[in-house]
Amino acid sequence: MGPRHCRGRVRMLLAAAAAVALVIVGGGCGEDDIEEVLGDASAASVESAYGVDGDPLLNEWLNTAGQTIVSHSRRQHIPYEFKVIQTDQVNAFAAPYGHVYVTSGFLDFAETEDEVWMVLGHEVGHIVHRDSIHSFKKSLLWGILTQIIRGESRTAGDILGIGLGLLSLQYSRDDEYEADDAGTMLAYRCGYDPHVGLAFFDRLMTDVEKRRPSRWEVYFMTHPPTERRLQRQLERAELDEASAEPLVQIARGYLLRAQPAKAARLLERGLELAPGRHEIHTLLGDAYAMRGYLRRAGEHYRVALSLEDGNRYAEERLASLSDAPARALEGIAAPGRAQAGELLADLDEAERMAQRLQANAQSYGATRQEETEGLVRTVKGINERLLTLAEWDREVQDATERLVVRGNAAICRATESVYVLENVNEDLEEVGAEIAALLEESEVALQAARAGEGNPDDLPALHTAIAELKRATATLDLAATEAPKALADVRTAQSAAGDVASLMELVLRRDEPEGPLADQLRNESAHTQRLGIDALHAVNRARRQSVKARGHALVARLNLLGVAADPYLQEVFDRQVSHCLLVPEAQVRAVRETGAGYGEAAMAIAAAKSADADMALFVPTVAGGISPVGEAMEHQAAVSNANVLLKFLAASMQAERDAEMVM
Repeated sequence: MGPRHCRGRVRMLLAAAAAVALVIVGGGCGEDDIEEVLGDASAASVESAYGVDGDPLLNEWLNTAGQTIVSHSRRQHIPYEFKVIQTDQVNAFAAPYGHVYVTSGFLDFAETEDEVWMVLGHEVGHIVHRDSIHSFKKSLLWGILTQIIRGESRTAGDILGIGLGLLSLQYSRDDEYEADDAGTMLAYRCGYDPHVGLAFFDRLMTDVEKRRPSRWEVYFMTHPPTERRLQRQLERAELDEASAEPLVQIARGYLLRAQPAKAARLLERGLELAPGRHEIHTLLGDAYAMRGYLRRAGEHYRVALSLEDGNRYAEERLASLSDAPARALEGIAAPGRAQAGELLADLDEAERMAQRLQANAQSYGATRQEETEGLVRTVKGINERLLTLAEWDREVQDATERLVVRGNAAICRATESVYVLENVNEDLEEVGAEIAALLEESEVALQAARAGEGNPDDLPALHTAIAELKRATATLDLAATEAPKALADVRTAQSAAGDVASLMELVLRRDEPEGPLADQLRNESAHTQRLGIDALHAVNRARRQSVKARGHALVARLNLLGVAADPYLQEVFDRQVSHCLLVPEAQVRAVRETGAGYGEAAMAIAAAKSADADMALFVPTVAGGISPVGEAMEHQAAVSNANVLLKFLAASMQAERDAEMVM
């Protein structure tokens, strides 16, 4: 039976309600065929409810990660797609038949690559176990979805409602346990660190859950963080620190990602547990050689050779150490030391700007706290009511379901403005603190440069870092000015959303899709949709400024991380940029050879990939001249997505610098 006839039969079976069991015996249409139809309908709904981020930069990164995870799963015969949907709500979810979505809000919250890989693995686990179908069948969405599939219902409200409802599907406790297991296992098999990945869930329990911003509310309801879930993962073999094998496996991954210091710490612990394992000595040789600790590298290669005769790799690596360059800084001559003194004076101005920003932010903070807390309480209440409606187990007319789903779409559009506002508020707090910390680091670095310590190319990098911190301060100040202007629009939209939720409850309870009450719900839904769009336009003006400010701060941070790096550490950082942005190392070195620091190089590469433009547009020819962030926004590059990847890059570079003394 061909695919077209198979799908036709699936639709007939669904129309006859036999598909509730999702099992067809002897007819040529298997469970996968039915799931494919459901998956296609679900994906179309999601992507009409929320815009899909088309940025080539982030999509390449996400799909590389996702497809690597799939290659280690036990359900590889179906096609998988990994996409980012544009909402500041924090979530990740799977639709049937290989459709995995993460929200832009989730990527903003994640701190490391390991966290994202764990969550992607979790969602792939749901697809492997077909959990989303089971959840669909228990929700209000099931009836509407089957109507869409058999062609009876294709209104915009229905399509939007399915997509929005997917974000609030709830899984059973056993489903979540199995998906957690899959997330840990798949991230581990791909060479990522489950210990670091679990930090994501630990933050849910210890930090975010305490304050529960509304943009987290649906995630908490659909992925309830429990101590038992976390403890279950800590007991898995992949996290067994008393066994050498998991330590070695994770260390291999760190070496592939150019994080030799982290790899070395794990391998040293593995060596204590399995001292006679030649592979550990070989890997330790690689880790120490990568960072220029040549004597220690040689010792481990020799032990590896003594444990395994004919280890040609260890022989070749040992021989190459004799030709390795010295691990030393060039030092800064008198002209550079004088320039460092001039930059210290420039730093004073940047610090005064940051102090004014702090005063403005505090003034806005006093205003925003009460307002925002009230908005958050409203959204939490609305989300709880929507989830209750999604679990409605009494049969109602199809037209009633469609009307309720249309109301749900309007509410979600309105509440999105609160999620964006919360993100702006977090940016004001976090980026403001980051600017203050980076200004202190700049002063320490400039004092060292004035004393002649470091490399000549540190001075242009420091010059640019200070210029970017000034820009970050001024831009964040604009965000603090714009945000209060949006409060009235956001408040009005939430009030209307609350009214729609009340009308939805009444219509569903009475099951009256026609009449005055139904007409009122239709009108209020349309009105709320318009108010939500207006509120989003208002708050996004502040959001654009806060995103830009974060980009400036990240460029400064990466530039500072590259200061006073010896040749080996520079090579490690080049590899990290290459890994994170999926470009050849030679391309990274070519950009840096123009005089760009790591921040400018990384942002220029990211912006060029995002905008499909010439990289030269984003690389300043003079230190502190054009801003790669400003140019990126000018050329329509997705700076918010570049910020996500640069954040992951900064975390890996910072970890390598912090571990230097351990080496």
